Amino acid sequence: MVGVNFFGNFDLASLSIWLFWGFFAVLIYYLQTENMREGYPLENEDGTKAANQGPFPVPKPKTFLLGLGKGTVTVPSAENEAAHRRSDLALARTAVSEGFPHAPTGNPMLDGVGPASWVPRKDEPEVDAHGHAKLQPLSKVDGMAVSAGRDPRGLPVQAGDLEVVGRVKDLWVDVPEQLVRYLELDLNSGGTRLVPMTMCKIWADRVRINAITSDLFDAIPATKSQTSVTKLEEDKISAYVASGWMYATGRKRGF
Repeated sequence: MVGVNFFGNFDLASLSIWLFWGFFAVLIYYLQTENMREGYPLENEDGTKAANQGPFPVPKPKTFLLGLGKGTVTVPSAENEAAHRRSDLALARTAVSEGFPHAPTGNPMLDGVGPASWVPRKDEPEVDAHGHAKLQPLSKVDGMAVSAGRDPRGLPVQAGDLEVVGRVKDLWVDVPEQLVRYLELDLNSGGTRLVPMTMCKIWADRVRINAITSDLFDAIPATKSQTSVTKLEEDKISAYVASGWMYATGRKRGF
């Protein structure tokens, strides 16, 4: 018999389990190193290379083809890391050792630090599978309308200090997802700004944006286009408005 004459007393069950553990160890190593294609090697808060890099090495560079004819990207690479890095941040250490928070040294909302921090994403609109901009003003999208809830267009906008700063001009929707992402505001100062829908409270007679006060609306990062918003602009807008929960002063508790 094969099990007696060829393998003798060799334990095939033991071989199977050890092969499984070996495969599992190689799989963990592979997945961990592939996960280190961006953001590595690890750095300290001041940009210097961290002493503890962990047990896994940074993988060799690999080039990926981007969709919709957008070229290629190689990771890890010094060029790619530099393109997604912000330097000379207005922050100061609060302790000598690592791991402690940094304190803003200027206007944190305008400097984009702390809760107002943003990532230097590509300055181009996010697109769907067909290459069309995902976020568009509702007034520019054919066949789409508000079918449930209150339509806030035309309602006054009330800031966190209860001052009215303008009116809702339009809704910016994620066309593939059919969700409202931003409210477009016509400010009393004459400017136009976008505010994330998640930061807005819609009432029957007004829209309340409690995160920031009336003096901060004009400083909301503007968009280059009236019909599209880039990924970089989205990050800056969302970070600025959301950071008001920590940095804006003079907010009222009443709703």
